Amino acid sequence: MRVIGIDVVRSAAIFFAMFSHIYADIELGHYMSPDMALPLRVVLQTATPIFVLLFGTMLELVYFPKWVSGKRQMVTSRLLKRALQCWILYALSIFCLFLVDDGYSWKFSISCLIFMGNSPYTEILKFYAVALLLTPLLLRLRERAGLWPLVVLALSYQAAWPFLHALPDAYDDLGAPLQIARLIKFLTGFGNRSLMGPSVLHGLSLVIFGLCLGRFISQGRDGKTTGQDTGSTRSAAFARKIAAGLVVSLALTLAGALTVPDAVFRGLANMSLRLNSSVIYFAAGTLSAVSLTLALIWIVDVWAPIRSTVWHSVSFFGRTSMFTFAWGNMLLYLLDYRPTNAVSAYGTAGLLLAAICLMSFCFDRAMRRSRRAGALLEMINRPLDRLTRLSIRP
Repeated sequence: MRVIGIDVVRSAAIFFAMFSHIYADIELGHYMSPDMALPLRVVLQTATPIFVLLFGTMLELVYFPKWVSGKRQMVTSRLLKRALQCWILYALSIFCLFLVDDGYSWKFSISCLIFMGNSPYTEILKFYAVALLLTPLLLRLRERAGLWPLVVLALSYQAAWPFLHALPDAYDDLGAPLQIARLIKFLTGFGNRSLMGPSVLHGLSLVIFGLCLGRFISQGRDGKTTGQDTGSTRSAAFARKIAAGLVVSLALTLAGALTVPDAVFRGLANMSLRLNSSVIYFAAGTLSAVSLTLALIWIVDVWAPIRSTVWHSVSFFGRTSMFTFAWGNMLLYLLDYRPTNAVSAYGTAGLLLAAICLMSFCFDRAMRRSRRAGALLEMINRPLDRLTRLSIRP
């Protein structure tokens, strides 16, 4: 049975991400008190870990069962197609910057397209393009070696942060070309370049943690339901596991929040820990992502006072996350306005959020109800389908 809470979590994550970008684009923090801005920025920074963790969760819940059942070619084709879609949307965002931003020359724009540059808000699309290409290999390792060896590798890479962070920078210390230094930063997370991340290797460690969360969720989600049927996943074993996991994750998150120094909160808020690929950022992001995911799954799929159809209708952000992230950020690229007072700043933020919500809602509605929109999407996807089938043909 489908876990509807995951769609709701994904919707919350894309909302956090877009609001974070609006916050930065119009410099909304200038019109907030520090006591309000700091916790808000910390919460908004959980968006990226949630996205990447849920990617791994869906791999475990949806793709891995199909993989082990013999549908490897279908799974590989679908993942490669999604990788191409992410890269195309990333390329469109870079083209938009090329048109409106003098800093994006045609040379630098090409560098961005081959993962040797940087963009303000759409780096996650670049990460997904590479991560999706590597996912068939990850699923193969998951099948052959099991989950725990992957967890050991992920934890080892995260734990090695102090040593890897101290390595010389490819450009500043070793004299390598700047483009190579950016590529190394993108792949490994280390170096002096200010790339927004996450790096491929750090992101894959979060994906592996997401596999663990997916494995945890999958145990007990089928069985005899409890209470009135609302279309959600409400087996007794599922409810007990989610409740237990939620208590543990919240306890760890609360313990961390009460014990870490104020400098950690400032580092999470101003993104310095993320830019340095700090193990603290990924630990905090993982705990926050797991806690929010289990909390919303418990509310939606266990407690479920509202029918699943209602949750389905309000989670359109989750179904259109790739569209929203690409076109919403391109809207911000095209925006050339800086508020001069608090009223205009909050008004602009509200209007931009409303515009992005409306855009995503209309896209979701068109894809589900419009035959013409479906036919247009099929026409666009057809060459991608052919290309991915050719790329995996024996």
